Amino acid sequence: MRIRDAQGEAEEPYNLIPLTDMAFNLLIFFMAATSFTQIEKDMHVQLPRTTPFQTMSAPPRQLVINIRQDGTTVVNGKTYDGDDLAKLVAGEIKPDPSRVVLIRADERSIMKYFAGVATLCKRAGVNELKIGLLQQDAAPIAH
Repeated sequence: MRIRDAQGEAEEPYNLIPLTDMAFNLLIFFMAATSFTQIEKDMHVQLPRTTPFQTMSAPPRQLVINIRQDGTTVVNGKTYDGDDLAKLVAGEIKPDPSRVVLIRADERSIMKYFAGVATLCKRAGVNELKIGLLQQDAAPIAH
């Protein structure tokens, strides 16, 4: 009959190293797969709500113009009047005519503010103009 050694045949503890390696690999994978593009958001702009179209994917070279309820235009956190905005748009579009301009107008603003900025963009040579909308209970989209 065999005599058992209690210390020699003790159950091995769980090896957690492969588990932590897998967790870190998953973390690295999801960080690499995530898009880190920033969408400029002006907290004072309330976008109009609409039915779902498509999700918004911000192109890397996109100029975002926010129109607040009172008609002031904001780009990158700085407020611009009509002439300064025209110079800014022309300066951004001249080197890259394929650059997209996204206009995010507050739904409570008057349509003439949006029309004025859209006209200004077309005069500056913008080829592609997008409008920022908000889906019902969803994230911002561009159309």
